[in-house]
Amino acid sequence: MPPKHYYHYQKVGLLVRMTQDEVTTPLRGTQEWAPPRPQIIFTLHPSPSRKALIAKQNYRCAGCSMRVAPQYASKFRYCEYLGRYFCTGCHTNQLALIPGRVLQKWDFARYPVSSFSYRLLEQMYTDPLFRVFELNKNIGMLSKNLQFCRRYRLGLYYLKDFIFSCKYAETIQERLEQESSYILTDPGVYSLEDLVNIRSGEMKSRLKILVESCCRHTSECKLCLARGFICEVCNADEVIFPWQMRIITRCGKCGSCYHSACWNPVKSPCKKCLRIKKRKESIDSTI
Repeated sequence: MPPKHYYHYQKVGLLVRMTQDEVTTPLRGTQEWAPPRPQIIFTLHPSPSRKALIAKQNYRCAGCSMRVAPQYASKFRYCEYLGRYFCTGCHTNQLALIPGRVLQKWDFARYPVSSFSYRLLEQMYTDPLFRVFELNKNIGMLSKNLQFCRRYRLGLYYLKDFIFSCKYAETIQERLEQESSYILTDPGVYSLEDLVNIRSGEMKSRLKILVESCCRHTSECKLCLARGFICEVCNADEVIFPWQMRIITRCGKCGSCYHSACWNPVKSPCKKCLRIKKRKESIDSTI
């Protein structure tokens, strides 16, 4: 009796379960083997047991499905990215960065991978695919440069709104536009190339210069100063900004800024949010 379900690999590399009534395309590979698919692997594989893993692969190459007698399986080569064994035709000992090792151990050594994995890792090298602090909460402890770059990128995330809306900041705008858009708009995501540049210190130096230029402009520009905030608790004359994360606390709802020493969001509500709430209640009562 044929199996009730089988799996079809779509071109995008996602595994989709299909019933017999839904089958419209033939099975890619065989019931014993399917070719590797593009996938992003964030974790480390357990230390491989050659004998057990090759037996689990039924003595077939994970890349081309070539099957060999058990005594010849020792010629197969391990792919550090996919965690599978490949024949010497599908694995030529090319070396590549392994994302899981970078993310979990801050390990930038290059390891042997299959030809399929090598091409895939080259294609994804510049793509912003990794939310590193979500994938490894302790990764900041492994690199001071990464901690610095995280703060600089978060600062640029707030600074860009002031810079791009200021008619006197054309020169700095041009410099910001040379950066990849995600650097400014999504501070939590990184590419493998970014992580390599962070390790070398190149990104830290570049971001530091950008942040300092933007801060210098906003502190001297009357238009940008007018868009800053005054702490409504102490009412000091000092203008504060969202990127001054060491001295300010920002309301997560309305975006207002207060001195951290003046306002604790857990103990007291945001004054601007209270005004917005009262105004809304006043409007609703008149309708």
